[in-house]
Amino acid sequence: MGSIRSLNPLPQLAKSLLLTSILGLSSALCANPLVPDDIAYRPEGKVALSQNTGDAVVVGTTQLPASTTPPPSEAGADTPAQTHYLPQNQCADRSRDHNTLHKSLVITRFTRRNPQSANAGNLYAAEAGIPEMIRAQLTRTHQLLPPAMIAQGFALPNLSETQLKQQAQKIARQTRAQFVLSGTIDDMAMTDASSTYNPGLYRQLANGFHNLTGIEKFDKRTRLFTLELELRDGFTGEPLLNRRYSASGVWNTRKAIGFDSPAFLKTPYGRNVAKLSGAISDDIAQTVDCQPYIASIDAHPGQTQVILQGGANNGLQAGAKMQLYQVIVVGSNSEYQVSETRLVRRPTQLHLSEVYPSHSTAVVEDGSYLNGHYLAVID
Repeated sequence: MGSIRSLNPLPQLAKSLLLTSILGLSSALCANPLVPDDIAYRPEGKVALSQNTGDAVVVGTTQLPASTTPPPSEAGADTPAQTHYLPQNQCADRSRDHNTLHKSLVITRFTRRNPQSANAGNLYAAEAGIPEMIRAQLTRTHQLLPPAMIAQGFALPNLSETQLKQQAQKIARQTRAQFVLSGTIDDMAMTDASSTYNPGLYRQLANGFHNLTGIEKFDKRTRLFTLELELRDGFTGEPLLNRRYSASGVWNTRKAIGFDSPAFLKTPYGRNVAKLSGAISDDIAQTVDCQPYIASIDAHPGQTQVILQGGANNGLQAGAKMQLYQVIVVGSNSEYQVSETRLVRRPTQLHLSEVYPSHSTAVVEDGSYLNGHYLAVID
């Protein structure tokens, strides 16, 4: 009777590691330096995250496991950091099951503070790529109209808060959107660029080991991705969400693969950036769900029938009632060309009479005329 030998995978693994080491040694002896002179990276090789980590979402850093859950806030370990950005006058526990109206959102082209940080890998399309990734996540997993995309940038650091509000209102009017999302990419640098582009003999062998085993711990080819994101109400320009997001992962390619390409998403860095876009879309959806549905009104003097910039695509139905709010712009007594937009509730309702895909007609409840700028609201 023949004997059965147990299969031991260790010799095969040892052979693979030996082969990888030999290949790494040969490439190290003949390889030319590949570090571009203008690649931006931190010489000290350390990751500097946001100081305000209670308001940040971190994905895939060396300090934290790859997770879309932000760290506990300083106020207490049981208080989720996601609720910190919600204004005090907004609901924090509104049920999404009862929120069936589709609200409109426009996403601007993101800006980038450090242009050189995108050189490695040719990731110059990140300003448009990240908004598109967030848009895709929102469309697939959340009850929003497919967000509109515009090529216009936003949220420049030299703009005042008044200018930011005015710019958000202008973009919302042009696109007929209720919310405006903008962002600024702070950094896409590597902690140690030479580990990827000009590794020494030991680092060549270490990189081969990490590539073969998939173990990312102690891999020095870490690359950062940090951005600041802001969601504003399109009618008042007020900020609803302002948060810093961070991700990092191993950048293990020397090729100019571009942003959001299949090759980019195969890298650990690309996967963590995609995971971060999912966390961002969750935060946006949570914030939007806690806001009432608002539609702009086109009224004509002497007519009780008005036109709403919202219809069946938003979930509106004929016969529904909507509350009337008046838009009042209050100027500042001390600052030149500074004003504040306020929404004042009026004791009048609108009755939707006819609903079309993109707009609706409504009748003012008491038969009065509307003079000025008004909004229709469903709380």
